[in-house]
Amino acid sequence: MRMQSNRNQVIVYYKSPLKTSERMQVKLRISDELGFVTDACALFNKYGEAPGEGGKCNLEYKSKDKNKGYSTFVGRIKFFHPGYRTFYISLMLNGQPKCIKFNFDSKEVVIADPAEDYAFFEQFIYLSSFSTPDWIKGGIMYQIFVDTFCAEEIPEKFKDKVVAWGTYPKWKPDADGEFRNDQFYGGNFKGIKKMLPHIKKLGVTVIYLTPILKSPNSNRYAVSDYLEIDEMVGTWDDFDDFKQEANNYGMKVIEDNVFNHASYDNPLIKEHPEIFEWKVPYAIPKCWWDFEELVLFFKEHPTYKRYLITWLLFYKKKYDGLRIDVADSIPDNILKLIYKVFGSYILLEVWKNSITGDHRGFLEGDEADGVMNYQFSNAIYRWVRWGNYKNFLDIVGGIYNLYPQEALLVSPIFLSSHDIPRIPNIMVNPLMKESVSYENVWDIDKCKQWLNEDGSFNTVRYRAWQVENEKLSPEEFALAFALQKLAVFLQYTIPGLPSIFAGDEIGMLGLKDPTNRKAIMWDNINQEVYQFYCEIGEFRIKYRETFSKANFKFSIVNEKYQIYRRGNLTFIVNRMPEDLYIEAYNFKENVFSLSKINEEHVLPPYGGVVIEEK
Repeated sequence: MRMQSNRNQVIVYYKSPLKTSERMQVKLRISDELGFVTDACALFNKYGEAPGEGGKCNLEYKSKDKNKGYSTFVGRIKFFHPGYRTFYISLMLNGQPKCIKFNFDSKEVVIADPAEDYAFFEQFIYLSSFSTPDWIKGGIMYQIFVDTFCAEEIPEKFKDKVVAWGTYPKWKPDADGEFRNDQFYGGNFKGIKKMLPHIKKLGVTVIYLTPILKSPNSNRYAVSDYLEIDEMVGTWDDFDDFKQEANNYGMKVIEDNVFNHASYDNPLIKEHPEIFEWKVPYAIPKCWWDFEELVLFFKEHPTYKRYLITWLLFYKKKYDGLRIDVADSIPDNILKLIYKVFGSYILLEVWKNSITGDHRGFLEGDEADGVMNYQFSNAIYRWVRWGNYKNFLDIVGGIYNLYPQEALLVSPIFLSSHDIPRIPNIMVNPLMKESVSYENVWDIDKCKQWLNEDGSFNTVRYRAWQVENEKLSPEEFALAFALQKLAVFLQYTIPGLPSIFAGDEIGMLGLKDPTNRKAIMWDNINQEVYQFYCEIGEFRIKYRETFSKANFKFSIVNEKYQIYRRGNLTFIVNRMPEDLYIEAYNFKENVFSLSKINEEHVLPPYGGVVIEEK
């Protein structure tokens, strides 16, 4: 990593991230015009520590420097424990104490007085033993919300429990005022198996299923039995049959599991009440976010751990990988246990920066392989829709220089999911916000217009607005799709694992739950959208070896266009509604493009190309 000051008077070099087995080198190059430097030292600290508590590294003067007019100071330090650290360089400049820090706004190194408040340089150390499965790198993920994906041969005993396929999602409260996820469509393993040829045409290499275990809810995030599949979805034999067919197509299967809480009707609440948390012991349970149907586990209890190990050993025989729901609510020691026992691909649901967000050990190398990288999703949207290139550089560049490459490559980039709106709606809906005061651009529920006079949230008003505003005019959809292609181009080509939320590839619309979880109408496929996803999927798989490595470098990023490289591939993206002229590239000599290229040096509006260096 190279960071420099204005006019290159001060440059700091160091590498991040690093393994515990690697020695870190800190190199300072400073212009002799600034004066005489002595006592240069890098002071490290972990979160909550004072500078220097996490290590000190003296920087020694190197008399031989090929850059005349500069003095160079070099130090080396080795860290034996993983974790996030920051550091700055203290020194004496012309006999006065100074610090070399980082100006986050200008992205420049600064010489400051010790009392001045600038950012520190960032470093992340991960375990030298950390490695992630090769089978997932460079691939494409496909997320299936099971109940509304596809139903095939629904048993007679369930036909009176399901609504007609295509029925609009239930969004109003029941008579008692409660909102319940109790409308079923009957999606099952036989339906998923039927759609495997469709999925494979997209280039998909791994299927991610939302929960399938026994549950009273249609989303199945409230688990009644951790060893039984919900009857409506099928049996373990049905699962094995589907998984074997998916594997035959070259696709792995990962499953969403909930270890933070259980359903209110789980027999363990009566059989082993000690493994749950209670407001009133064994009478009134504590519930996740006060949802009465989601009873919290007491995760430090030995009996809970014994059950968890039993479940994991069983899942190990069934799934190729696990996605852990609400992972940031689960203690680090339990995540380490899951990672050790399951022994294959582990994906955590973490919404914040997985290193600096809550200063947890998710990516140190013994808790997970990857995280759901919504950080990249936000950065993509902020640039594609609003041209916020500074946020894109901060997020993508910052994470690239912090996350272990092993983790970054297997962390899915979701542009939509069962928890966020569909891509076209995010692209054109007026309530989406570019402002970073929104944690996510799609946090439309934070608008004050949903509040009652007493400050309480009016869910009916909020949901009614979603129902009324999810549809797009032909003109709105055309613009949304043009922007969607740009976003997907970035999603498929920056470091990470692109993830398709089933239905994105056929042009589905929807805002937040429940409108984004509608039953997929497979007889109403937007062929233009589907063809695009097939083509970009074919391109990614063709160059899978390149995308299996974290070889990434920005060339130009501004509000109008981007140029970046991976290996011998150069990617150029034009987010503007007019032509982009660049003399240095022949756009006709591309290996993939979002639209027809008519002129050698002109990239069309909302265009993207990939040029291969032979």
